[in-house]
Amino acid sequence: MENPSSNSTTIPTPKHPKFVRWALLIGIVIVLNIFFFVVVQIVIPTPKYSEYCPQPVTQAHTAATCDAQNGVWTKIPPLPSTSNTGIIKENTGYCNYYTKCQVQYDAASSRAHLYSFVLLMVLGIISLVIGVVPIGASIVSSGLSYGGVLALIIGSTQYWGSAEVWLRLVISGIALGVLIYLGMRRFKDER
Repeated sequence: MENPSSNSTTIPTPKHPKFVRWALLIGIVIVLNIFFFVVVQIVIPTPKYSEYCPQPVTQAHTAATCDAQNGVWTKIPPLPSTSNTGIIKENTGYCNYYTKCQVQYDAASSRAHLYSFVLLMVLGIISLVIGVVPIGASIVSSGLSYGGVLALIIGSTQYWGSAEVWLRLVISGIALGVLIYLGMRRFKDER
């Protein structure tokens, strides 16, 4: 009796139209990046403005009540009265409740952007490395590779404006080094 697994007849894999292959490739790229962004949102939650700068309970009308609510009182020079009495109105000024808390919120937001950027870079590089390794289906490898490159591009553009020039140099140097290394290791020219 013949072993069915040793059968020399192979079943040909069906050829899919190019538009189906492209649709699957683009789908992998898009869904992979959606997955990455959900992971980033779960791991590094975005700071909520209301947690740093809550709405004041009551409006402050004096410097003392403004200071008690952690605001900054800004005095406005007194204006002459519009009535015939000629009395000058004294209580002029306003309370800015957000001057102090805005600095804390901006620092927390900047830190979250940095951590999100780093996580996106790591996920993009991992995806790119996995995509370069032959895993059986070239369309999946291509999708992972392109998805990783897209994650690198999106992560860089989101944080690039906030990054210091030296950090930009390090980021671009590391990315270039990884890409060159992968290219030299996996795609050696045959002579």
